[in-house]
Amino acid sequence: MLKRDIRQINKDLEFIKSEDTNSKLTTQAFAKDVCELCCNINEILDERRSIVIECEKTNNEFKRAITNISHDMRTPLTSAIGYTKLLQQLLTDENKSPTKQAEYIDIIEHRLQSLSLLMDNLFEYAQVIEGKERFETQNINVANILRDTLSEFFYEFEKKGFKVETNIPDEPINRLCDPAALKRVLANLLKNAATHGHKYIRVGLDDYGIEIANKADLREVDVEKIFERFYTADLSRSGKNTGLGLAIARELMTRTGGAISASTEGELLIMKVSLGRE
Repeated sequence: MLKRDIRQINKDLEFIKSEDTNSKLTTQAFAKDVCELCCNINEILDERRSIVIECEKTNNEFKRAITNISHDMRTPLTSAIGYTKLLQQLLTDENKSPTKQAEYIDIIEHRLQSLSLLMDNLFEYAQVIEGKERFETQNINVANILRDTLSEFFYEFEKKGFKVETNIPDEPINRLCDPAALKRVLANLLKNAATHGHKYIRVGLDDYGIEIANKADLREVDVEKIFERFYTADLSRSGKNTGLGLAIARELMTRTGGAISASTEGELLIMKVSLGRE
């Protein structure tokens, strides 16, 4: 009976190896050693399935990333090439309109800037993911970094007609973090708000961390995926966003001992940054 049971276990294992199945090994024997063997093999099979699932997920993400990168690079590049040809034609015409020339040059410059931004974000993301950067955690006044970073975006918010509300205390709030990394995180969050926000932003700091909230069109925003690489709520991928800024922010916070999260409240998209204590 024991030999027959072992033969059946071996047959079932061959079937599991050759087929895409979640089946597990079973035994009719009451021998303790055989039962333990089946349990150990089943644990190995579960681990193998988990690895296969994770590999498939990673592979799908990689394919999607390649598709998105190709689209994001091709769109501004194709547009720039097209307007370059129009500019060349215009320069050969007898009626060389200075207004049209300036318009075409402005469009070409804008498209090339979009391409340059994508390449910069790709390089920054690769550097962070590969762990080549070294971070130095310090006890710093977070309020000062938040004010400095926000001041760099005031002109952009003002130009776009944003109402800006701030609640940053005058007294120091010291936390353990890497100042340069935190500044990059805040810059990415503020840039995201300026790009996708609807003329309102609220920036606050308290003992629990930093909060940046802005009005936005939340109908197509999935807060569960918002920090994933190349995720963008802009389904047309019109060039407003590479989908890397928030992914970089999350990776930086993870590597410097902090955390970042997103939630919604009414028409507000709320980003919260938590830092290490003193």
